[in-house]
Amino acid sequence: MNINDITITSLETINAFDIVSGAYKFTLDELQNATIAQTEEKSEITGKHGRKLANLKRNKAVTISGTNGMVSGGLLEMQTGGSFQNKATEVLWTDYLTVSENAATTSYKAVGTTGAEIEALYTKDANGVMGGELEQAATAAAGKFTYDPATKALAFSGIADGTEIVVYYKRKITADVLDNDSETYSGKCALYIDALGEDKCANVYRIQFYIPKADFNGEFSLEMGENQTVHSFDAEALAGACGAGGKLWTYTIFGANTEDVA
Repeated sequence: MNINDITITSLETINAFDIVSGAYKFTLDELQNATIAQTEEKSEITGKHGRKLANLKRNKAVTISGTNGMVSGGLLEMQTGGSFQNKATEVLWTDYLTVSENAATTSYKAVGTTGAEIEALYTKDANGVMGGELEQAATAAAGKFTYDPATKALAFSGIADGTEIVVYYKRKITADVLDNDSETYSGKCALYIDALGEDKCANVYRIQFYIPKADFNGEFSLEMGENQTVHSFDAEALAGACGAGGKLWTYTIFGANTEDVA
């Protein structure tokens, strides 16, 4: 089969595996775009009067970059060098409550130093603007409140019914947690980039780029706001992967219904 020109019509997935063990790492299946860029250094060899005789070529470099339409936990692990753990952890919670008969109840149990479980508590004025801060104490009084973690009850003194309050406190929960340690750096993995393509006669092919050793860049951003949050990535292909020799990547084209070799 002689394949000349191919149009890549669809970018399908990027799958990542451990270089040494071959264990599965993650899949990017909501890819908005991906780019494989190659560079090569070239220096001129000159002769008499600066005549150009040849080019000395060296230092091929390949980068893989793109954006995924969803934030990928596996990609975050690769970029930070950390790993997700399902464990007990603390999160800051915010309650918007209304005082009735000098009392209110937090939605969840606040944790922390006994007698100081509430991080901060503010009352709101008639315009909904946060006003004075109240202090947690052993006895409710003017400007002070009490809190019972066992019942989640807040008690006040001299607060009018219907007064809105904002309560900040820590909760203890079980969650998936990724710690971005300052002394742990981005990792390496093997990548398979799968796409679909067509030739000039509308024959459909599968296309696969295999990068034996992709060194991920620890520099990335997660833009959050009015627009969709996308997960960007950037990696460099390295030579010398186990069993791959000097290959930076392999480009494979095969028919959509190609059978196994007997």
